[in-house]
Amino acid sequence: MQIVHQEASPRLKSPGSTLAMAGWGAWVLLVCLSLREQWESNPQYAYGYLVPLLAIYTAWRRWKTRPEPTAPPTWALPLLVTSALLLFPAWVIAQPNGAWRLVPWMLATSFAGGSFGFLGLLGGRAWIRHFAFPIILLLTSVPWPGFLEAPLVQGLMKFVAEATVIILNATGIPALQRGNLVEISSGVLGIDEACSGVRSLQATLMVSLFLGEVHRLSLGARLGLLVAGFGAALLTNIGRTWLLAHTAASQGMSSVGKFHDPAGYTVFTICLVLTAVAAEILRRRHSVSVTATTSSFANPLPRALGPALCVWATLVFAGTELWYRPRQAPRSDLWSITSPENAKPAPVSDTALSLLACDRQQTALWKDAQGGEWTMFFFEWKPGDGRSAILARVHRPEICLPGVGLREVGTRGSVEANVEGFRLRFESLHFQDRRGDSIFVFFCPWEFAPGAEGRNVTFSNSTRRDSLERVWRRERWLGQQTLELIVTGYRDRTEAEAALKRELAGIIARK
Repeated sequence: MQIVHQEASPRLKSPGSTLAMAGWGAWVLLVCLSLREQWESNPQYAYGYLVPLLAIYTAWRRWKTRPEPTAPPTWALPLLVTSALLLFPAWVIAQPNGAWRLVPWMLATSFAGGSFGFLGLLGGRAWIRHFAFPIILLLTSVPWPGFLEAPLVQGLMKFVAEATVIILNATGIPALQRGNLVEISSGVLGIDEACSGVRSLQATLMVSLFLGEVHRLSLGARLGLLVAGFGAALLTNIGRTWLLAHTAASQGMSSVGKFHDPAGYTVFTICLVLTAVAAEILRRRHSVSVTATTSSFANPLPRALGPALCVWATLVFAGTELWYRPRQAPRSDLWSITSPENAKPAPVSDTALSLLACDRQQTALWKDAQGGEWTMFFFEWKPGDGRSAILARVHRPEICLPGVGLREVGTRGSVEANVEGFRLRFESLHFQDRRGDSIFVFFCPWEFAPGAEGRNVTFSNSTRRDSLERVWRRERWLGQQTLELIVTGYRDRTEAEAALKRELAGIIARK
């Protein structure tokens, strides 16, 4: 790589330019604050804190080789203003709705549009093209849309499990695939992470983009590096699962816990090393020269732009805080769970509980008078920040149960029950196992906030309506409860729903 660089440097030191940069910086900060809840709640995006720093670094490198500014396009200022206006509703809606994947993308769209408009004013189309990469890199920290992430990642998890089973059988360890899980003679591997994604996949793709920029690779080479990173993530996940299975087969399932986290850190490190090696190989053949000619000054900004951006960022933040200001009101309604007398606790591993990060949990296994076998999982997250809603929505029956080898059949329905003065609505799902036996699942999500009545919320069918109603009611950072009941031994959904109503009377109590 060869960089030709002239020493002249544009200076943006006028008061108006300084205010404009400050306003844009506040804009970026608001977006990152909203994304922080996703970074802390979803292990797949825990790398998000690193992305803004890498984006700043790549922007600094490109600043040293920036091209000659060109005239601002006519659409630059309208794009900046429109994106700034979008920030207000996106930030307000984001407060109680961090789990709604559309919200972070609204904020990201606002940030990207505003950044491109800002660059267009400073340096025209030349600067937009030159500084586009840091903006794109920051977008890699935004959670993927659910309709894209769920089928893709779950499909890749099944591929990892299938490949691992083939290797285990080829090396003399009998194994079977159960959805995303691997079953060997001593037990089942991966049951705690059945609905999680391919470890390090999103982070590896981000790193591939970053290394392609650092080495100034050509477009084709950057695409090749993305493919290499994708392959490295799959291979290292297969290696990790094989290692844990081999350990379980030779030392027993109890030994897996000792190697679980170290194996995860090791394969992630190996994945990064493989990606870095691929980047270095590509650099030697496909690095491009960068020639830059810079002028003394960027384009002058409109005088009112800087003050307007600062005032607008302040109004967005202050107006949102005023809208969601605490209200004095009676305590919200809550219900609790009482296990049947003949019940025993259902085992939940420490790994699963760490993923859920709930404040209270209760589980039970029991058999009813008609012979139905029940499994109950109850989790509660207290109000406090937006992570409660995200965590309560990450693990749902239609996401997690296919990961353990169950197949959803029939249409989803709902069933209502009045218990202890609560009108509870359960989502009703029908699954079958490998033998074709029916498994009926009833899932009740419940949210509450100080000063508001607790209520059902249907995660899968009414996201938009529920999300906007929370904003209108000024309910911020709601607490969450989820009750999941799984029953076997009934022939059809009608019998299972009737049994559900009988059992609820004995386990629901007013708190």
